[in-house]
Amino acid sequence: MFKIFVKINAIKNISAILIFSLLLLSCEDNDSSIKEIVNSDVEWQFTNVDDSVLDLELLKSNLSELIDSNYLRAIAISYNDQLIFDHYKIGDADKRYPVYSVTKSVLSAAFGKLFDQELIENENMTIDAFLNMYDYNDPEIKSTISVKHLLSMQSGIQDDVNYIRSDTPIKYILDQNLLYAPGRFWNYSSAGTHILSAVFQKITNENPESFVKKHIFDPLEITNYFWEVDANGLSNGGWGLYLTLHDMIKFGMLFSNDGKWNSDQLISQSWVNRSTSKMRAFRSGSGSWEYLPDNEAGYGYLWWINTVGDNEVFSALGYGGQYIVVDKTRKLVLAITSKESSSISYRRKISSIVFNDLVPIFPAASPSNN
Repeated sequence: MFKIFVKINAIKNISAILIFSLLLLSCEDNDSSIKEIVNSDVEWQFTNVDDSVLDLELLKSNLSELIDSNYLRAIAISYNDQLIFDHYKIGDADKRYPVYSVTKSVLSAAFGKLFDQELIENENMTIDAFLNMYDYNDPEIKSTISVKHLLSMQSGIQDDVNYIRSDTPIKYILDQNLLYAPGRFWNYSSAGTHILSAVFQKITNENPESFVKKHIFDPLEITNYFWEVDANGLSNGGWGLYLTLHDMIKFGMLFSNDGKWNSDQLISQSWVNRSTSKMRAFRSGSGSWEYLPDNEAGYGYLWWINTVGDNEVFSALGYGGQYIVVDKTRKLVLAITSKESSSISYRRKISSIVFNDLVPIFPAASPSNN
């Protein structure tokens, strides 16, 4: 039943995907209008690691295959809390790349901070505690949508990304019929995470971007970023964040270190563990995310979970091939940015290289580094 629903829902979402593709043309970051210049030279220099730790020739070989791919923009790798490699095929260290749905994982981290600060009681609170559901169609059923449903993509809200063009985006989303009763199934929905952004603003009386800057980005020294907003100035909860490559690595390292940065616990370890645990298990490698490894995977609180060997690896993923991959056992973080025009064959290839070839090269971190 669940598999049938997912397939039907994927068909229904084709029009939404087409609309989303058109929306990419209207991104507000001026960098997107600049012709991208490709850097064909690669400096094969690995730092903070040597052959006694891992097979650098094998690492170089696998990276070469990835870098030679037409749609790659940039890649960086951190191992044992040290940057060991980066390459900018397009752009440089100051370039802000569109990370698309990686934005969702940042919003999840912000919610973790809310729970840590006890600004919200628990994930099971329903959104009618924060939004007047009688302003929208079918308030009774929609009042049963919980924060947990939104965080885990089980709200039933349709994935109609055209909300970003609406003068009243929250009403645009919540006036639509639900696909199913909240909590019954799973469907990917950027519109649902934009409702989560609205809930966040109601709880804090602060835009998510402002809160994230203060509590996460500033401590990580992330300053060169951009976050798109809707018609009413609300941070887009579905996509819209632009980050530098190294700042993507920093965000991943925060999670590889259980929410700790230097001596500061920015996000509790309990939230890191909870948000990156499977809230819904399913087999990846099919549907809208068919390019992911074909294994028993799952979805947490706006994080994807896959199995590599005996380890669970979690990822923040964005449209077109944007990745922040975190393997806590290996103390490994990979950040990848790609052209949004990338083909499905490229996405399959990059996923295979990352999860089947790159990640397994790295041995588990020593206990002193955990």
